[in-house]
Amino acid sequence: MTRTIIVSVLLIALTDVALQLDNALAISSVASGVPSSYRLPVLAGGVLLAAACLLLFTLVGSNLIERIGWLKRVAGLAHVVTRCKLGFDYFRS
Repeated sequence: MTRTIIVSVLLIALTDVALQLDNALAISSVASGVPSSYRLPVLAGGVLLAAACLLLFTLVGSNLIERIGWLKRVAGLAHVVTRCKLGFDYFRS
């Protein structure tokens, strides 16, 4: 059971890290609007905050999915609905 939790957390974390490119773009666009003397602290703070949120939400999400069995099905359904809406909007425009 512990191994399953560790594998689940690692898989979720790997997926989240792969999706961090949009966070990097958002953080860099925010940092480009501040004076150059504050850019490095803004970039570092944004990256650290994003990493902390990633870790926290991964741990909380994997714990909830493990404890509440039906939550995985609800999350899967929400994912399918979101994908269908995105596909519908893409092909409609």
